[in-house]
Amino acid sequence: MDTPCMKHPYFLGIGGIGMSALACHYLQEGCKVTGYDRVSTPLTRKLEAMGARIHYEENPALVPPDADAVIYTPAVPATHKEWEEIRRRKLPVYKRAEILGMLSRRYKTLAVAGTHGKTTVSAMLAYLMHGSIGCNAVLGGVVPDLGGNYLHHPHSPFLVTEADEYDRSFLQLRPWFSVVTAWDADHLDIYGDVETMRAAYVQFMRQSRHFIAQASLRLPLAPDYRYGTEEAVAALQDGKRAYASSVEVKERRYVFDYVGPGAVIKDLALACPGRHNVENAVAAISLALEAGVSPQEIRRLLPLFKGVRRRLECCCVLPDVAYYDDYAHHPAEISASIKALREFYPDHRLVVFFQPHLYSRTRDLAEGFARSLQEADELCLVDIYPAREAPLPGVSTRTIGERISRVPVTYAAKENVLEQVERQCAGRRGKLLLASMGAGDIDTLVEPVKAFLQKGGAA
Repeated sequence: MDTPCMKHPYFLGIGGIGMSALACHYLQEGCKVTGYDRVSTPLTRKLEAMGARIHYEENPALVPPDADAVIYTPAVPATHKEWEEIRRRKLPVYKRAEILGMLSRRYKTLAVAGTHGKTTVSAMLAYLMHGSIGCNAVLGGVVPDLGGNYLHHPHSPFLVTEADEYDRSFLQLRPWFSVVTAWDADHLDIYGDVETMRAAYVQFMRQSRHFIAQASLRLPLAPDYRYGTEEAVAALQDGKRAYASSVEVKERRYVFDYVGPGAVIKDLALACPGRHNVENAVAAISLALEAGVSPQEIRRLLPLFKGVRRRLECCCVLPDVAYYDDYAHHPAEISASIKALREFYPDHRLVVFFQPHLYSRTRDLAEGFARSLQEADELCLVDIYPAREAPLPGVSTRTIGERISRVPVTYAAKENVLEQVERQCAGRRGKLLLASMGAGDIDTLVEPVKAFLQKGGAA
């Protein structure tokens, strides 16, 4: 099924990372694009500069009279004031995932699924393809190297996209080739339990013509091949595999060899912190090779990839103080990020500022959060970002903090985090590494923290 014919799509929640990429697509197609979001952001301002008209108040009178369809994100609540006007006018309504699914059928789609890693893998893959054979891309993160979260190539047969498990969105896709990076428990507010969530992943795999999977996943069906570290794939009994070998850290970069079914690529370099990102690179390289990118182009391009905004993004590095910002919002992601930072900065004291995302996730994963976060040297827990949820009785950041005994824990509203940063810098002895983490709005502190550090606050 092709995308519906629209001359003027109206986006409800246009500033979301996936929604804004689709809005870019329709602007590229020459459509009139309008939309609503709660606040102005760099993404909405970019859309406005491209020609979109956006308003920031819930007002039924602002739904454009000539809009011929509505595209919405499930993050927009059913109580939104504009729904009544949309229903009254009987406008066709589509979920973001439906439109992406229909759009993807125009292409040989390469889709990346997983409870963590999918944004980085899809961004790496798009970067490798964009710099060589070209591709279209709808990404779940802002990639500075690509100019944003959307790529348009008028002649490429390929589309790179994330396959998001939230609300079973990825079941709208029928990929030519896909990756499954992980399937740890998440979005249990949607699925109820991990078994139901994994059943949806299995359905996604069945809908893929070809797929590869991370080596540790125990799957009920066989992938084309598995990928991971050399140690992980060595434990496999049979089947094809792709892996990184001879991994070393040199001047805050990883150097390694890629060994896969179709190629061996020596002396690759990657500047993104974290052994998990070496695994992510193996997945991206594998799909890039399947799409026709040459080993020589991969060797040339991979060292130039600077990463994805808010994926262990290096915000500030001074002689004795460094600051990173990260989207990590699951215990496994937090643990991987902390290990990555420690490997690049082994002589720094690590202080993490973590903002939990969703009350339900905080409740469901509190034990895991506590285990992961106490791998830091000190922790500041920032008030929960509720997103689409109402507060749950008895659930707060203390639900996590009360389970932590090994490291000092403080609590703060987001507005007070900069004061905590100032306290850390004023009292520091030796080298200091700061990291803000979470999928909410803690990233709005990046610029104030950078400004404080760069103006001598860390001196």
